[in-house]
Amino acid sequence: MVITIDQIEKYLGQNVKDEYGRVVGKLLTAYTQVTGEVESVDVAISETTFEKIDASRIKLTPDGVVIIPQWKVKALDVENRLDRVRRRMRSLEELYRKGMIPTHAYEEMKRTLEAQFRVLKDEVGKVKEMLRKKINDLEDQIIRLEKDMANLMMLYMSNEVSESAYKSAVEFLRSAKARHADEKKDVERHIERISKLESEASEARLIEETEKKAQESQIPQQGSPIQVQIIET
Repeated sequence: MVITIDQIEKYLGQNVKDEYGRVVGKLLTAYTQVTGEVESVDVAISETTFEKIDASRIKLTPDGVVIIPQWKVKALDVENRLDRVRRRMRSLEELYRKGMIPTHAYEEMKRTLEAQFRVLKDEVGKVKEMLRKKINDLEDQIIRLEKDMANLMMLYMSNEVSESAYKSAVEFLRSAKARHADEKKDVERHIERISKLESEASEARLIEETEKKAQESQIPQQGSPIQVQIIET
């Protein structure tokens, strides 16, 4: 979806969040083409850290500008490409079985799709590895938040922290833990979807190879002896 400067200029100087409700930082400026189309934005993560975010990671919602995680952009890209290859493989086989395309066209298109699938499988492996690493990072952060909550509760129970300070801090920690858990579930869903699409694309190739072998086995071999049964009358 194309986003223009007219759509986001009112959010400049305001905090922007991610899809899980966490504040990412403050939206500082936007870099645009002469048409007004946004190419990227700069976000202040803190007063000392700034990040340039590509337009592909920006989404406009009724609540304002939302930043999509980098891992999700890559996961969605791989999912879309896997789904496209899978559908094309199935369509090609269906057209060939129905005799709607000639053999030479089928063979050429099949080789092209298989080459694209091999290249894509390498990317799929890298993306899945990235997603697993993201899950590990989120699990580590959840454990840290749980330790922080446990420590805060201990300080509160020992009357070293006031009730108002405790409630304010623990509410933030609980919210952060819940949002990290939501992101972890989201990452897991995308790993599952990528694996499913990859498996279905591979199955399409296996079905095709199995059918081809079955057809070849039904063709009589040239020069093979023919058995003749003589019935006496």
